[in-house]
Amino acid sequence: MSEVAPRRRGRPKKGATPATEDRVLAEALHAFAVHGYQGVSVRDLNRVLGVSHNLLHQRFGSKDGVWHAAVDWGFGGLVAELARADDTTAAPEIRLRTVVRTFVSFSARNPDLLRVVNGEAGQQSERLDHLLKTFVHPMLSLFTPLYLELVESGHLREVPAHTLYYLITSGGGATFSHEGMTRQLFGNSPFEPAEIERHAEAMADLIIEGLRKPAS
Repeated sequence: MSEVAPRRRGRPKKGATPATEDRVLAEALHAFAVHGYQGVSVRDLNRVLGVSHNLLHQRFGSKDGVWHAAVDWGFGGLVAELARADDTTAAPEIRLRTVVRTFVSFSARNPDLLRVVNGEAGQQSERLDHLLKTFVHPMLSLFTPLYLELVESGHLREVPAHTLYYLITSGGGATFSHEGMTRQLFGNSPFEPAEIERHAEAMADLIIEGLRKPAS
């Protein structure tokens, strides 16, 4: 594994207390996102963290254990954010809009999540199965019933399930997971906090309004 790229916005700084749980998992997630599973060396990751060469093996047992812990930590934050934002007493359209806006905003602030998914999605593996079972299917179970209810009530038109899924996930997050390209094409402004929220709102508007059935 080559040296892990400099830490992105939101990760703990190296000057902070070394090898805290959050820092270990953030660095590990970033390494897997940048280099892929096969490209990560636990020894190199220990060196980046500035800890003993066997710390991660002691904590997590293996590279596979490090991957699972890092992924569960990162995606667990997304699941918790979606749960906090969802007002189950609100109308289905408001809830669906909130899901889209929250997902896009969180993905913008945590671009390594989509990078990890992209790295694992190309072929079958236990790691992909874990991502699907633990995080992707629960997310689908959150927004799919809302969307179907709006279709059945005549408010939104029906599109293939995969169309809606990738519009929300890849369409909403690619701006930030493709950071180098985005900065070259559009400068630094897309990464400003206010612009992230504008982007999230725009994605929610485009998806909801694009699905809305024209008034008869």
